[in-house]
Amino acid sequence: MKLIKNPWKKTALNRLILSFICILLPLYTLAIVIYSWGIRTLQTEISNSMASQVSQYFVGLENEFSRIQALQLDYLNDMNLNALAAMPESLDSIEKMQKILSLQQRLNAIRNSSAYIKEVYTYIPALQKTISALSVSDFNRDRFAELIQLPVLEEVQVVNLNGGMYMVAAFPYLLPTSNREPIFIVSIELSLDKLRQALHGMRNSPEEGLIFSSSQFTQVTNPDYELNDQIVQQLLQGRGTGQDDVARILSIDSQRYLTVHTSSRFFGALLIKFVPESAVFQPLERYRDWFLLFAAVSLIIMLLYSLYLYQYIHKPLNRLVKAFRKVESGDVSVQIHHESRDEFQYIYTRFNVMLDNLKSLIDQVYKQQILTQKAELKQLQSQINPHFLYNSFFILNTMARLRDYDQVERFANQLGEYFQFVTRNQLDEVPLAREVQHAKVYAEIQEMRFGNRVSVSFDDTPGDWGYVMVPRLILQPLIENAFEHGLERKSKDGRLDVRIEREGRMVRLIVEDNGEQIDNEGIARMNQSLETLEDGEKTALINIHQRIRLKFGTGSGLAVTLSESGGVKATITIELPEGG
Repeated sequence: MKLIKNPWKKTALNRLILSFICILLPLYTLAIVIYSWGIRTLQTEISNSMASQVSQYFVGLENEFSRIQALQLDYLNDMNLNALAAMPESLDSIEKMQKILSLQQRLNAIRNSSAYIKEVYTYIPALQKTISALSVSDFNRDRFAELIQLPVLEEVQVVNLNGGMYMVAAFPYLLPTSNREPIFIVSIELSLDKLRQALHGMRNSPEEGLIFSSSQFTQVTNPDYELNDQIVQQLLQGRGTGQDDVARILSIDSQRYLTVHTSSRFFGALLIKFVPESAVFQPLERYRDWFLLFAAVSLIIMLLYSLYLYQYIHKPLNRLVKAFRKVESGDVSVQIHHESRDEFQYIYTRFNVMLDNLKSLIDQVYKQQILTQKAELKQLQSQINPHFLYNSFFILNTMARLRDYDQVERFANQLGEYFQFVTRNQLDEVPLAREVQHAKVYAEIQEMRFGNRVSVSFDDTPGDWGYVMVPRLILQPLIENAFEHGLERKSKDGRLDVRIEREGRMVRLIVEDNGEQIDNEGIARMNQSLETLEDGEKTALINIHQRIRLKFGTGSGLAVTLSESGGVKATITIELPEGG
């Protein structure tokens, strides 16, 4: 069943359905915005949480290793250590043994101070011994040479040696170009297992992975080494290219990963935490399902609502419209019926009763309409704008307070002429000269009201046209409209020109202002309303246009165009018939 033959036709059903859609559309839009905002907020919060966790862990790790380094550097100044390294020949065996035991106690204290320390070694070439927290062994010349050859790493304090992590300090510190050897080296071996356990402890879910990566060594929690390498490479490629945000989305093998990372100059390393994006937003899947269900239910409701409107509103209205069209074509014998006991049954019943009485009432109704229209015309002609009256009294009050008695007298005379003209409405027509004089008085009153904001120029009526009878109040409403809609908001340089141009048996009364801007579309609507008799705020203009046409024919009337000065130009054309 086809509900609407023409979906673009302006029918009540179309309007109701459109209004229902307009009600639902903001809800749909709001739901989409909330859904998108929720995803972005969740991603931001998760990214911030992960970034905060990674940053706090790295800061804590740096603080711990800085503390270890402080213990190491403090150990370099140990008197026993310096005595064994610098002057071992001055000590006897007992003194050497006592100092070595003292060093072992201190090394053991350093080793036990942190879970990240696996062992602490002191290499003393002069003593030909390697002293650790738990043992004293022969001097390892190869390892000592390796430690001497380690590059200077600027701020990086942790180095890689044969797959292990070490913190190395030599005394005295020598430049790389020096040929001398340090008198001893203190090497702290760090525990990779403890670091790996700490990384595993940072995981909040099995899907998360962590990578501790530097040029010296790498520790990971995810056994997929290829994935780890790709993540590290993409992050390193993005650094310095405008893509070095702390949180980033990386696409690897059609899988998207949310990653956060932070760097440490102390370790010369990146700490990266990543998690599959699908795992992050999985809680929103149910919300998305509910949203889709909401959309589907809304569409079903809209369809049912449309069917209901069609059955119980559109069909009865359509039947009534068809009946009215038959009446418009002259068939007053139409009878319509409605089974349901609702408002349409009452409307149909009264429609049938109306048609029964229509023939006998046509003449009476027609005459009554004529009389009503005439009464409305009288009312429009005699209407006085109360705001104009109030403003006039305020102007008089101001002039009186300023003791400007000449202007008071002039203004009072003008008001007297104005109200004398508009209140004597027993005549429908007046001479053109009298109509122009009344409009001129009104314009002068308005000019005094607006002060220096608006200037008015007014042409005189051609002498041989002054006696032509025209409808009353056709020029003054145009001037009133120009002040109210065009010049009211002008703070300065407002101008109103009233010109009277004669051409053969035709005269044009032109009211032109430089007031509020209006476009061609607005002018077109105003002119269309004059021809189609549309009601609205331009009723006075329609009244003027129709009265002039009734008096002088279709060649006469009112037209509105754009003014060259930027406002509106209203032109009344009066064309006298041949022999008139």
